[in-house]
Amino acid sequence: MKPFLLLQARDHDDPMAEHEWQSFARAMGVTRDDIHTWNLIEGTPDAATLDRHAAVLIGGSGQYSAGGDAPWLTSAATMVREELVERGRPTFAVCFGLQLMGRALGEAVIHDPDNREVGTYEVRITPEAERCDLFGALPARFDAQQGHNDRILNTPAGTTKLAESDLADVQALVVERKPVWATQFHPELDVAGNRLRYVSYIENYGGLVGSEAEDPVLSSLRPSHHATNLLYRFAKMILEGRQEL
Repeated sequence: MKPFLLLQARDHDDPMAEHEWQSFARAMGVTRDDIHTWNLIEGTPDAATLDRHAAVLIGGSGQYSAGGDAPWLTSAATMVREELVERGRPTFAVCFGLQLMGRALGEAVIHDPDNREVGTYEVRITPEAERCDLFGALPARFDAQQGHNDRILNTPAGTTKLAESDLADVQALVVERKPVWATQFHPELDVAGNRLRYVSYIENYGGLVGSEAEDPVLSSLRPSHHATNLLYRFAKMILEGRQEL
């Protein structure tokens, strides 16, 4: 049994599916052999599949929006609500994953390119995060890698907001009394990874602005070690059989 199940929503010919797998393994301090991948576009994992893993990761989505109306999205949201949230399976969801969790818990996912965050942005923790073992080790303000046009407006019922930014009020949340976390930012990415992700999806963001040296996204990139350490601590918690809240 592999300890981690990574749920993705990416086309088979999207090279970022492989890159995302590598990025999670690097950030968590595990090997790719420790992570089994599953493509949500092809269907949702059943309870037996989920039971074979100690924790679930939900990654990004490439060109897909968690607010879409495809049948697989509805099925995925139901699975998140019934199998991950309600059963309290240890989970760490990222970007699309946070939006999918928001949808599963009754919040709308909005397309908001005017307030998109692409590059490296400052994130602030909330007072509630200081009482969370996973997030409490973060400084009050830290840099994080971002890449989204969509977001949720409000913290879903039954969850607690752990972080915010100037452009996205819900940057992180935890399901109350359960080991289920989600971030809008990308703790799995470093500077090189976010640069590659941005260039790979450049058409989603309107193309380069001027030369690479002039592009504001590329010039914004800076290290985000505190954010990445979240995933390392989550993996350590799971591998040691702990479930801090």
